[in-house]
Formats: sequence, C-alpha cells, structure tokens
Amino acid sequence: MTDPARKLPVGQAAVLCGGKGTRLRGVTGDRVPKVMVDVGGMPLIDYHLGLLCRHGVTDVVLCTGHLSEVIEAHVGDGTPWGVRVRYAREAEPRGTAGALVQTPLEWADPLFVLYGDVFADVDLGRMAAFHAEKGGEATLLVHPSDHPYDSDLIQVAPATGRITGFPGRPEPGEAFVNLASAALYVIEPPVLAHVPGDRPSDFARDIFPQRLAAGARLYAYETDEYVHDLGTPERYERVCADVRNLRDQRAGRFPGP
Repeated sequence: MTDPARKLPVGQAAVLCGGKGTRLRGVTGDRVPKVMVDVGGMPLIDYHLGLLCRHGVTDVVLCTGHLSEVIEAHVGDGTPWGVRVRYAREAEPRGTAGALVQTPLEWADPLFVLYGDVFADVDLGRMAAFHAEKGGEATLLVHPSDHPYDSDLIQVAPATGRITGFPGRPEPGEAFVNLASAALYVIEPPVLAHVPGDRPSDFARDIFPQRLAAGARLYAYETDEYVHDLGTPERYERVCADVRNLRDQRAGRFPGP
C-alpha cells in the first residue's frame, strides 16, 4: 500500500452516497442508507473513509441525498477516521455526475470518485500515479465483471490503456469483451464543467461517452485488486463472506470492527 506520508497527485475525494438502495432494501430496511449497511461489524462508509485516509487522501466530500441525516450523524466531520468531511446534500436525485455539481463546492484538484455501494481495497497511490503519468481527463478503474449483463462495459486499446468506446450493457447472446468500469475514478476538475446543471446525468452513460466523442483522453486502469459492488442482497452476502474469510486467514487486507 502507498505510504500515507507521500503526497499523492490526487488531492481530494468524493463518495457518492445519495442512492436509495431499493434493491438492497431487504437488507437495509427503510431507515438505513446503503452506505451504512453493516459489513463485518462496520458500516460500509467506514471502509471508504479508512481506505482514503490510509492513502493520505484526507479532504473528502460525501454526496448525500436519501437519509442524509443518518450518514451525517454517524460520520460527523470525519475526525474519527483522520479525514476532513464536508457534505453535498442533493434535494433530489441528480445522477452520479450531477451529484458533484449541484452545490457550490470548488473542485480545484484532481479527485477520486467512489461509489458508495462499491467495496474497494485497492492501492489508490498506484492508480493516482497511473493517472498522472497518462495525463488524461479521467482514469477509470476497470476489471472483468462477474455480472457483465448489468455492468458498464468499456473498450480499451491494450497498448496504451486509452479508452476507445463505451458499448454499454450487452444483450443476452451478444458477443462482448468483458471489461467493465468498477465505479472508481480519478477525474480532472474540467470534466465537471461538462456536467449539466439542469438535469440528472451519469458519468458512465453520459459524461464519459460525451467527452470521448469530443476527443478527450480517457484511460483505463486495469487491476485484479478487490473491487465488488454490493447493490443486491446476493452481492452483499458475497462481500460479507469475503471480508470474513480474509480476516480468518489473517491476510490483513481489511480492518477489524
């Protein structure tokens, strides 16, 4: 893992926590936002904040919406995790991209964007270094998906890592290359200037394809590190089992409760 004392070329992070988590309602109930779901004795948001802090990313914005007050009551100003937390609460759902531009917060530096319902244990330092080396507008963490038919697939030039297309989600029986966005990005602030302020928009389906069509350089950071979404009960149970198993093996990859 990256030495937290070394300054990364990415200065801040946004965690998207505004979704209603309707597919996970059987696990969370009506009063627990999905980013607060229990994973191995800890709320999921604790892992996000711990991951960022371990890599020296201590300026964090939580983009909240549904049940914002529950998240804010638990996290507060971020002091227990060694980070500074601010909030961007959306009055109505604006999509993954819209959530970052619906407040007057200033994004002056490159930033990590993490989706709240994705459990990630990755070396953010390596990803940040890759992004800085390539010099593109955005870097997307990608990997083969075990559920490609509801994943955002990506086409990549193998020699350069440059993204060449966003084919979307395949139809059953359609041939495709299984390389999907894992919903963890590094983006440059100018990307946000292309996010509409008057309607919802999504990074994977709207903003990134539009920027690619406009000639922007976008790159894929391919890794086999642990990144799994837990947006359905079945995927949630898988992540919980993985965390339990890795702790039992004393692998040291995940913190204890």
